[in-house]
Amino acid sequence: MGEAIATVGAVHGFPAVRTSFIGRAGPVREVAVLLERYRLVTVTGPGGSGKTRLASQVARQVAGRFEDGVWLVELAPVHDPEQVPAVVAAALGVREQPGVPAAVTLARVLARQQLLLVLDNCEHVISTAAGLCAELVAACDDLRVLATSREALRVAGEARYRLGPLAVPDPGDLADAAGAEAVVLFVDRARQADAHFVLDGRTGPQVARLVARLDGMPLAIELAAARVEALGVGQLLDRLGDRFALLEGGDRLAPSRQRSLAATVEWSYQLLDEQERRAFRAVSVFPGPFTLEDAEAVARMGAGLAVLRLVDCSLLGPPRAGVDGRPRYLMLETLRAYGAKLLAEAGEQDTTAAALAGYALRVAEEAAAGLQTATGEVAAARWLDAEDPIMRQVLTWAVTRDAALAVGLVDALGWWWRLRGRLPGQHRLLGEVGRLSEPGSDGWCVIQCWLGWTAGFSAGLAGALGYFTAVCDAAENRGPSRVLADALAGRSVALLNLGRLAEGAEDGPGRWPWPGSWAIRPARGQR
Repeated sequence: MGEAIATVGAVHGFPAVRTSFIGRAGPVREVAVLLERYRLVTVTGPGGSGKTRLASQVARQVAGRFEDGVWLVELAPVHDPEQVPAVVAAALGVREQPGVPAAVTLARVLARQQLLLVLDNCEHVISTAAGLCAELVAACDDLRVLATSREALRVAGEARYRLGPLAVPDPGDLADAAGAEAVVLFVDRARQADAHFVLDGRTGPQVARLVARLDGMPLAIELAAARVEALGVGQLLDRLGDRFALLEGGDRLAPSRQRSLAATVEWSYQLLDEQERRAFRAVSVFPGPFTLEDAEAVARMGAGLAVLRLVDCSLLGPPRAGVDGRPRYLMLETLRAYGAKLLAEAGEQDTTAAALAGYALRVAEEAAAGLQTATGEVAAARWLDAEDPIMRQVLTWAVTRDAALAVGLVDALGWWWRLRGRLPGQHRLLGEVGRLSEPGSDGWCVIQCWLGWTAGFSAGLAGALGYFTAVCDAAENRGPSRVLADALAGRSVALLNLGRLAEGAEDGPGRWPWPGSWAIRPARGQR
């Protein structure tokens, strides 16, 4: 290499570009700026996020800065980490010297060069790649390294850039969907597969939903676009529940891990140790953002470090503050679907769902207690706002699996539903849960009370009176209880609103605020 005539700005080892580069203007610019400031830059992100393509684009853009050009070394085919220095040397045309380690020979040659070394796909040989980078950067003043990996190299002086998904349309505003990066990529690749594909008023909203379901991940979008001629966008969207069978058969010349969505995720999963794999499977149960405490509840205590590793390996997004201010992690829908598949195959689905349900009940009850205090009401309501996707999922599970837990969860969430104006919309769910309990039992009485308040807030006063009266009849001989007090209060308000003042005054305890108003705060049911 050192004897060759240098060509300023030349690129070496990069495959011919066969498709257009779409979007990512911001990341390309930002990574290029990092390369000006730092001598080692690592682009991280989940499989299929476009790290390799981004690095290639950046390399071509900055190549003019390097007198000895830009050199790509693809590490994905390397099975033995100890061979990394030799593979890099071979790619750069550096001859190995007998008895001299390849890394030492590389350092001697590159110390006289001004070049950018691009190391692609370092994650499976991460330790050796990190050591080599540290050694070369220390020995070669004019060398810069751009690495891609599913996790950072974690060496001194490294600048890290986490590559996110392509921009997807706002689901609440699809008017400008055609300009979103993910949609533009889908349309471009779909027209390669079907020259007659058109983005119009029918296909536009479908494509917007499709790319959002695919998390804006370039590889998944390209694999989906390749199916558009055979299925059309509507059927693609309908069949995403089985995305791993659907999204395969990509570019025949691409590495095997990039020919299907499943292979891409599997590549990352196999790099984890057993505890990290167990944590990955477990947290796939969450339907939305979750806290570290949430994760430990389903992935066993002590799983916190494994969760942090999942972030490092780009299998979880870094924590972002939720509406309650707590840091919350997010797993992409594609990764969640793969984790759920593995969870079922491992026979861990039921135990993980039960662990989540028990934890959700504890959270709901703690938040419900906060809702009944003047100082904790706002924080408790926001906590439940953030946990809402989990609560919905657990309620659906509990209705068919654990009647007692369903009753307890409904009772704990009732006042929050009331605060958020959602109580009337829970009538059907309350009816389902009520049918799970023995008529007249404590759990049954709790649900009937909430049905009564639901009917009252929906102006169904006669129905509300019927629910509260049924509870009074069932609980009156059991002695004082919160559920009885709640039923008496509700019955009194219903009677007053129906104009039956004498009966309402007789039932009313004389101390309920705002008489005659459905703004009354109901006492929670007996626990």
